[in-house]
Amino acid sequence: MIQRIQSVFLALIFILGAILFASPILKFTSYEASFEMNAYKTFNLADHLVVSNNIGIGAMQGFIALLALTTIFLFKKRQLQIKLCKLNLLLIAIQIAAIVLYIDVAKEAISPKNPNDVVIGLAFGFFIPIVSFILTYLSIWFIKKDEDLVRSADRLR
Repeated sequence: MIQRIQSVFLALIFILGAILFASPILKFTSYEASFEMNAYKTFNLADHLVVSNNIGIGAMQGFIALLALTTIFLFKKRQLQIKLCKLNLLLIAIQIAAIVLYIDVAKEAISPKNPNDVVIGLAFGFFIPIVSFILTYLSIWFIKKDEDLVRSADRLR
């Protein structure tokens, strides 16, 4: 049913996905200026010039959020729910790897001569994929728990 705890976790993943679209992921500071990375681009805070595009993070987050929302309504098909949640875990892991990759791309774009002079600061959006990963794992755990309960009830009949 929809009121199960894993449905709450999956709904939270969807809500966090929507929040990531509006929140900054990382902040960069170099000698010249300050920059911010969100789900779609890295830009200069002073004049909003785009330094690098990272639309892959935003697209991946949209797919993760929609997959979590779809999984909520498949409550009668627990095995499919588990498979979709495992796919979501994989996508979130790829998204975290993409964020790490885009850190290097943004540092190169900000300071091409010496990217090591760029200081990285974490923002709220950086923790959203990590929390989504944990919530997805908990969803899988509770779905498996429900599946075991249903199987044990079927054995008693």
